[in-house]
Amino acid sequence: MSALASKPLKAPGCAIGFENAIEQREPVALRVKGQIPPWLRGNLYRTGPGTFRVPSSAAPSGSVDLTHWFDGLGMTHRFEITSSGGVMYRNHSTADGLRKRIEKSGSVPGVTFGDQDPCETIFSKFFTMFRPNAETPPKPIDGAADEVNIQVTLTPDMPGFASHHSIPSSTTTPRYLVAKSDNDTLQILDPETLKPLHATTYAELDPRLDGHISAAHSCRDKTTDEFYNFSLKMGGRPVYKVFRVRPNPSAEKGFEVDVLAEINDAPPAYLHSFVMTQKYVVLCIWQADFNYGATIPLNRNIASSLEKKWNPNRNTLFYVIDRHTGGLVSKFKSPPFFCFHAINAYDSGSDDVTIDLSVYDNHSVIDLLYLDSLRNLSAEQPMRMGRARRFILENVSSQVQAGKGVREAVIPFTLSQSSSIELPTVHPALYHKPYRFAYGMNKLDPKTHHTFADRIIKLDMSQPNSEPKTWGVPGYTPGEPIFVPRPGATSPSDAEDDGVILSLVLDGEAQKSMLVVLDAKEMKEVARAEMETHFPFVFHGVFTPA
Repeated sequence: MSALASKPLKAPGCAIGFENAIEQREPVALRVKGQIPPWLRGNLYRTGPGTFRVPSSAAPSGSVDLTHWFDGLGMTHRFEITSSGGVMYRNHSTADGLRKRIEKSGSVPGVTFGDQDPCETIFSKFFTMFRPNAETPPKPIDGAADEVNIQVTLTPDMPGFASHHSIPSSTTTPRYLVAKSDNDTLQILDPETLKPLHATTYAELDPRLDGHISAAHSCRDKTTDEFYNFSLKMGGRPVYKVFRVRPNPSAEKGFEVDVLAEINDAPPAYLHSFVMTQKYVVLCIWQADFNYGATIPLNRNIASSLEKKWNPNRNTLFYVIDRHTGGLVSKFKSPPFFCFHAINAYDSGSDDVTIDLSVYDNHSVIDLLYLDSLRNLSAEQPMRMGRARRFILENVSSQVQAGKGVREAVIPFTLSQSSSIELPTVHPALYHKPYRFAYGMNKLDPKTHHTFADRIIKLDMSQPNSEPKTWGVPGYTPGEPIFVPRPGATSPSDAEDDGVILSLVLDGEAQKSMLVVLDAKEMKEVARAEMETHFPFVFHGVFTPA
């Protein structure tokens, strides 16, 4: 099979990663250099935006250009690492139905993340909402599977859909993928072809999950196969419902949904992720508060519906919930910050909780992710990345402490900008457990390095002051690193970094991308699988061993 062919270039350097990608529905062989470890077999799935510009004769400019990185139309990718050491690649646009609606109408229907037209006034938005024949997308369960744009994270074989009629009967692993975003909509994908099979919502699993906001980064216990998330219902009295979906073969639908806690004394906020340990679920409500009132329907986007003014007195709140029996156990606070991604969390001490997050001083980074900014990074307009910060919630369930109300979280350290980390990952067996190493994208001084990301970094969280190991090549922009442990290695606690790192890397000069395989111990390249075109800057992925 032939390799992918490049399109004419539209942007210099790393900016090409924010341009339309080429769809490749049939597998093609990539050119491998070096030697992929013989034990590394399986599929690396990646998802994120793949289309940023939609040609449309109905648009005044002849094209509908999406303005925010988070609004690019979804594309899911599959890199199959074969038994012979080869790599087969394919992808599939997962929002074709929505793209056709945009092409026909010349505008983006429904609610987007970013402000689609920053020049619009609030009054024009109001009247556009109610104009005759306005393009309104169907509800997920009423429309086609590809009329939604869900492209942030992937959960293989998420509980709740094993018996769904849209999933083909097969013995493949995984049987299906579930794509998730920061709202209540889910999209089920075929794991081989990547074709969308069904669009649905959390409310289809249980009508109590009636909120429209959820975390793209849910939590999952791989031992019990329990899935955790929250559902935030806006309104005069916002309510967070922290819930669990667990397999139960004896139940009528083969699964059960438990609402573990309802929180109604917290501000409604944009929370991209949350954390859990072996004993607790912790809902961290950092400062990204929605304005009260019906601002999301009026603004038709998330970013404009957030309170822009930073409040130095609005503490971050930590709600600790018993993940087994349910119920709020305790509540903590810390000085304000903003966050996209949790690094990890675990039980520590006699009854403490340790939480590691990638934090920002404020939420202005959201506006840095508009595509005009990302395509034109400079010293005056740099990209920033979060810094690793540790929080310890002490004596979580202590009866002595329980009467003290909201207690202070302890902050042992915050790492420097040179050790910045985003899209962080850890050993897959150590999520929600004590761990040592975190891997992520890193950026040196934003004002002197005009790229989206410079390097992949390996932080030793047990020795936060130690010099981190990194991998990078001038002119290369790496993506999220995925750690894959070597089968048969000793226990993670003895050899936590015995394995490889997989990352999709863009060569800005050649305008082409590659799948890079790094030895995780030394952070040295051992192999790469080269593409003949650019790979778009996507969000997150997952590796499933063969």
